[in-house]
Amino acid sequence: MMVFISGGVRSGKSKVAEGYARKLAIPEFSLHYIATASADDDEMKQRIIHHQKRREKQPIQWATWEQPVCLDQLVGSFTKEDVVLLDCLTNWLANELFRDDSWKEEKLCFRKAAYMWETIERLAGACKALIIVSNELFCGGVPADIGTYHYMKMLGWLHQQIVAEAEVAVLVQHGLATVKKGELF
Repeated sequence: MMVFISGGVRSGKSKVAEGYARKLAIPEFSLHYIATASADDDEMKQRIIHHQKRREKQPIQWATWEQPVCLDQLVGSFTKEDVVLLDCLTNWLANELFRDDSWKEEKLCFRKAAYMWETIERLAGACKALIIVSNELFCGGVPADIGTYHYMKMLGWLHQQIVAEAEVAVLVQHGLATVKKGELF
């Protein structure tokens, strides 16, 4: 099962995703959290700490995997009893695209996006449920710089692939989840 949860920055999407993961996991399945963020600045460090503290307060134990790149290395870590929350696609894409100069060429960007999509399919096939969190970034028009343009183009392509295959797609705004495809609970 694949679930896609998107929304704006600080819209509450991670909280919604964690709640859905807990519902899917109770009582017999284990929860895994793939954290793709890198603590590169003080704001991101605070966001990571906030997410960690929220999970620590939950009655179910999360196994956390800090993996900003190369998520394909985790596929063999999960079983059909596991619910996996990938938070978040936008960080993972940025980490993959901008760790070298490939962001400058669209063809190379598509290769990385295709690798990510293949990894998502493999992760989804390895576990009971894969819940993917991502940001909606497409309200401001076409960016002028090539790096941002390629990033947004790849993110849009990934969103389309994921939603086409997902059983559930949800948009979170102001902490409220609106189901766009399937049924959330």
